[in-house]
Amino acid sequence: MPHYASQPDLALLNAPLTALTALNGAAGTLADALPVAGLHLSVDPAAHTEVSWSSPAGRLIDLTSTVTTPGRWCALRLTLDLPDLGKIAGLGLWLRSAADPALVTRACLRSGTDDGHVDCYFEREILSHAATSDHHAVIMMDRTPDLPIKAPWREFLLLLPPYRSANLALHAMRLFTVPA
Repeated sequence: MPHYASQPDLALLNAPLTALTALNGAAGTLADALPVAGLHLSVDPAAHTEVSWSSPAGRLIDLTSTVTTPGRWCALRLTLDLPDLGKIAGLGLWLRSAADPALVTRACLRSGTDDGHVDCYFEREILSHAATSDHHAVIMMDRTPDLPIKAPWREFLLLLPPYRSANLALHAMRLFTVPA
C-alpha cells in the first residue's frame, strides 16, 4: 500500500469509478461481479432483493433494485486505499444522479477495526429526482469523533433504500480530500 507524503492520489482513489465509466454497455445482476476491481454491489442476505446494473456510455452506473422482502442494507461499495487520514481535514463526495421516482440515499465511510468496523456517515443525505442534479457531502475529521484516523481497511458505501424498489442513474461520482 502506498503511503502519502501529503494528500492521497485522487486518480488512484477514484480509479475504479473511472474504469467503470469507460466500459460502454457493461451490464449484469447482483450475482455478477462488477467488471472493475474494488467496486462491488451487496445486499443484506436476509432480504429478497434483485439488483440489475448497467454502465451505459457516458455514465458511471444505472442501478435497479426490486425489493420483495426488505432487508437492512443495499449498497454500492468502493474499496479505498486510505489507511491514514491524519494528513487531511476531511473526505468529500461529489456525484451527479437522477432517479424516478425520487430517491434518498446515504453515503458512508466504513473503517476496519480490531473487532469489526465503524461506519461514519457523510453530513448530508443525497436526494435524486427525475432531473439530473449534483450533490456534495463531506466527512470532516474534527466533527466525526468515531472515525479512526488509522485503519487496516476502508470502504466508501453508497446506501440505497433496502425497503423499497429503486431506479438510480449515477452519471458520475468522485471522492476528494479536504486539505488539512
